[in-house]
Amino acid sequence: MHPLRLHSLVARCLAAALLVATSGLSAAPKQLSLKYDLLQQGVTIASVKDQLTVTGNKYQIDSLAEGKGIYKLMGERTLSSQGDVADNSLRPAHFESRQSKHADKALISDFDWGKKVLKMQVKGEQQSEKLSKGTQDLLSVMYCWMWQPPKGKQVKLAVTNGKKLSPHTFVVTEESTPLQTEAGTFNVIKLTDSDGEKILYLARDKGYLPVKLVVTDDGKRMEQVITSITGQ
Repeated sequence: MHPLRLHSLVARCLAAALLVATSGLSAAPKQLSLKYDLLQQGVTIASVKDQLTVTGNKYQIDSLAEGKGIYKLMGERTLSSQGDVADNSLRPAHFESRQSKHADKALISDFDWGKKVLKMQVKGEQQSEKLSKGTQDLLSVMYCWMWQPPKGKQVKLAVTNGKKLSPHTFVVTEESTPLQTEAGTFNVIKLTDSDGEKILYLARDKGYLPVKLVVTDDGKRMEQVITSITGQ
């Protein structure tokens, strides 16, 4: 796979940065360090490290992806999201996506909730979109379920990947078979994006925390699965 193609797939899976909690965790965590494996067709091609910190009503999420083997050529890829914990949900204020090999392709988004405007800097050019309640970024969308679990059979929200703002509809279903990972075995519900390309598994017994993401792109199956967690 061409390194640039891998960048895109990793980005989508990081939209995915997966989060699990320890058995004693009964509320949203204050600080967590996480590690994941990113697999393509069952073969590990990258590792992902996430750091989540919540201080008062502020949150900070940082994610680092590094290719393994021949995929080291992709360099490092970082995502960061910061903002407020408000009205029992995450409310992003600033989002960045950066690639060490392509500094000129940095994506920067700022959320102006007062004016209800999302400002996006794409390759140095400015774009803006109308900001609706509940909008998330590529990284915060994976963590927002800790504060606001999915309700009903469908959940709708807008998500920015730094380039554009898109509406998403997730179909919610329950899985009868527990999901086994290196981090443990979890009873899960499944969120399937209406585009049919992404499936997110949330652990019901761990506060609806994501434990696995599956992305299908051009017939290739990508999975990001939790391998370890430390923190509280």
